[in-house]
Amino acid sequence: MSQSVTKNQQTVAGAILDLLWQSGIRVTFGIPGVHNLAFWDALGQNRPTIVGVRHEQTAAYAADGLARTTGNLAVALTTTGPGAANTVAAFGEAAISGSPIFVIASEAPISKRGKNGSRGLLHEMDDQAALFAPLAKKLHGVAMAVSVEDGITAVEVAAEMIRDLLRAPAGAGYLGIPADVLGQPFSGEIPKVEIGQEVIGVDTASTVAALNNVKKIVIWAGGGATEGSEGISELAAHWNAPILTSFAGRGIAAQSPFSVKVPIHEPEVEEVFGDADALVVFGSQLDGMNTKNWTVKWPAKIVVVDANPDFVLRNVNADAVITANDINKVSRALIADTKPQNSWVDIENLNNAVRSRLESGEKSKRGTALVRAIEENWPTDGVIVCDMAVAGYWTGVYADQPRPRRLVYPVGWGTLGFGLPAAIGPAAAGVRTLAVCGDGGVAFALGELATIVQEKLPYTLLIVDDGGYGMLRFDQIVMGHPERGVDLVSPDWAVLAQAFGLSFTETTVEDLGEALSLKQPGIVLVREKLHPPKSTSPRWNE
Repeated sequence: MSQSVTKNQQTVAGAILDLLWQSGIRVTFGIPGVHNLAFWDALGQNRPTIVGVRHEQTAAYAADGLARTTGNLAVALTTTGPGAANTVAAFGEAAISGSPIFVIASEAPISKRGKNGSRGLLHEMDDQAALFAPLAKKLHGVAMAVSVEDGITAVEVAAEMIRDLLRAPAGAGYLGIPADVLGQPFSGEIPKVEIGQEVIGVDTASTVAALNNVKKIVIWAGGGATEGSEGISELAAHWNAPILTSFAGRGIAAQSPFSVKVPIHEPEVEEVFGDADALVVFGSQLDGMNTKNWTVKWPAKIVVVDANPDFVLRNVNADAVITANDINKVSRALIADTKPQNSWVDIENLNNAVRSRLESGEKSKRGTALVRAIEENWPTDGVIVCDMAVAGYWTGVYADQPRPRRLVYPVGWGTLGFGLPAAIGPAAAGVRTLAVCGDGGVAFALGELATIVQEKLPYTLLIVDDGGYGMLRFDQIVMGHPERGVDLVSPDWAVLAQAFGLSFTETTVEDLGEALSLKQPGIVLVREKLHPPKSTSPRWNE
């Protein structure tokens, strides 16, 4: 039986909000439902706010966007059954991308459940946590997707997840709490969460041996190396090593003269990569999208530095492995233990040559013009969130990023419709945010325009309208298929913006900079059919 709660009495939901606050979480995302109203009842001073979104998928996407841009845990609150299920696609994107998000959902009231499974309760399902288990972070082989049955356990498990989801390699977790338990009184103590990485020692002996007599080294930095910019810059200078980054690593060591600003998918960069004697990988899985499904020419020797090397070792055979989570510490140990190397490639000339070619090429000049407009007119302290769209592919891979965690690009799982809702996350934290979307993907979440207005978010939505799913249309053309299902009807964007009380500007790529300089939240529309960049799979083998 549920226990009654007197006014101002602590509840399980309130205890969890207190736990989140004590762990540095100031904003969460969610939708109230009949089963999770205890969270809204418990709102108050020194507890996180809840940004009310229009779809539960947005709650998880927004948490993902916030987590990627801050490196901190972010939280989505949902109701039972369909509410929780609505988050699964967004949960998967975060999980596959190593983004630390925490979905906390109500589950069917425990006092009314049947003895042998479901009995027909509202929103009921037999094993709600099982929706999330295949995607959730694994800790000691056990998925961090848990359903509990009492308040004490709920708070204890929440504390454990807050601690462990952030520890490298970061990931996504789920906690389900019965609806009647959420509203019960809680008289226990709020656990103190020790947030921080376990100290892992650095042993460079095997790496030093592997790099003996190597003259040309290239560094690859992924999303797991975002806190290691300084050390990677110093190591690159020691080795005269070009620094390539994965999509998630954009902005790492951005100020280094050894930073390669264009992706490995461009032939000049792939040639440099293949000419190296050795590759040193920091915090990257070397996944298919970043490596053209592993068809690039690999250097003869490979060294892996990662908190959990198992992921990258699925894709390459390493000559040496350093299991560590402090990239700066490893970099400085390698500087001390290895010989300096001579310069072997002119990085500045490489960057300039590729950009110049792209700016003049018939297939690339319009996409590059879009990239340059965003580079020159979006503030460094702002955030850019891309959708799975041609404009997003250009921006996410080719726009120069002056710092890590400025760009959010969803090629972990590749979820179309990511951009608009994920951008709500950093904007809700007060960061000026640009969402770069196509007209197809943006339609997944147009209801969230109401969230932008209601929450007064510093949010600009850039829509590049090419009349449908432009990337899929290109795929059909390349494969010789008929163009079917890719041409879409769009709303009158100006009327839509007006309906939500948002500013609206229709412009061209040439005049986009002026529109981006406007600081009020709103929609910027460009009607343009861009040719996809070489980072997209249909162009890998041109």
